[in-house]
Amino acid sequence: MIGPAKLAGLFLLLVAGGIGLPFPEDLTLVGAGALAEQRILWLPDVIAVGFAGVVAADWIVYFFGRRYGAGIVTHPRLARLFGADRLEAVRDVVLRRGAQAVFLARFMFGLRLVTFLSAGTFGVSAPRFAVAEAAASAIYVPAMATLGFLFAHQAMRVAENVHRIERWLVLLGLVGLALYLALRARAARDLTAATPPRDGAAAPPDPPPPRDRRP
Repeated sequence: MIGPAKLAGLFLLLVAGGIGLPFPEDLTLVGAGALAEQRILWLPDVIAVGFAGVVAADWIVYFFGRRYGAGIVTHPRLARLFGADRLEAVRDVVLRRGAQAVFLARFMFGLRLVTFLSAGTFGVSAPRFAVAEAAASAIYVPAMATLGFLFAHQAMRVAENVHRIERWLVLLGLVGLALYLALRARAARDLTAATPPRDGAAAPPDPPPPRDRRP
């Protein structure tokens, strides 16, 4: 029963990551491939369930864009999340290339969600989306899972040396934290110096003395 439970977890993680939660699909599939190398999962199962999870998430995003229309892509919160320039560029690419943009977006981290959302919003038909999305996922999912499967030994080697690496990471983190605090303090100081005092405005300058007017 452990295998089915893990596969169900893999499916849910991929769907969650595909709709925007902080579970990157790439890392999830690579990790599942590593588990397959350790015989915890079976690689064909990982690829099949991984494909189903990726496709399900993509279709959820596509139908969401199709349901709510162009307003969802130009929504201020999405603009802040993805960047207004990126949203505008993705919209233009989807309008010009349609299903080709859907296919390519699968291989570009950070553009998938907004591209699939735009595909639903700007009229990429469901059959064309299905073909492009399935073709891209059929390449992407086995590639990521196989990557984790092949490089699991190297990952385990790194894990064995974690005690040596860990102290350097902690030291680096402390240096970074100190630098962050120093820069934050300097920024606050500079901002305070550049902000005029609120209590009491400066007295206006004295008017210039009148000039003598001679007839």
